[in-house]
Amino acid sequence: MLDGGAPFYATYECKCGNYFSVGSIEPQFYKALLQGLELDASKLPSQSEKTQWDYMREVFKTTFMKKTRDEWTKVFDGTDACAFPILSINEAHQYSHNVKRGTFVQSADTDGMEPRPAPVLSRTPGFNPRPSPSSGEDVETVLREYGFSDSKIKEIIASKIVATPSRL
Repeated sequence: MLDGGAPFYATYECKCGNYFSVGSIEPQFYKALLQGLELDASKLPSQSEKTQWDYMREVFKTTFMKKTRDEWTKVFDGTDACAFPILSINEAHQYSHNVKRGTFVQSADTDGMEPRPAPVLSRTPGFNPRPSPSSGEDVETVLREYGFSDSKIKEIIASKIVATPSRL
C-alpha cells in the first residue's frame, strides 16, 4: 500500500504539469480526499477493494488533470485529506504550512533558505552553527580524523584521489 500501489497513497500530475501528493489512508482522510476531488463515494468501489485500485487510480489521475497544482492546493488547504502539493526546494520555504512550522531558516552560507534541523526540540532547537564547507575545503581535516598521516594526506591529494578547492 505504501509503495505507490494504492491510488490513495500516490502522486498525480496536474493540468499545469506539476504534481500533487496524496496520502489518505485512513477512512476519514479518504472521505475528505473524495470530497475535495468532488467524487461521489457511492459511485466508486470501496477504498479497500484492491482489485479496483487500477480503475480508481485512473479516476484520480483524470480528476487531478482538471486543475492546476495551485488550484488543488486551494481546494485541499485546511482539510484533513492528507493531500499536498509537491513543491520545488525554491517553493517549499514559502508554503504556508512550512512557514507556520518554521520548517525553513535562513542559510548560514547563502542568501537562500534551508531546511531547519529536525527534530525541533524545545530546549535545543538546533541550528546551523557555521556555513557549510566548500567542496573539498575540509579534506585534510577529515582524512586526519580518520587517522591518515600528513605524508599520506599529501600523497592522496597529489594523486588526485580527492577533490580540494584548488582542483575544483
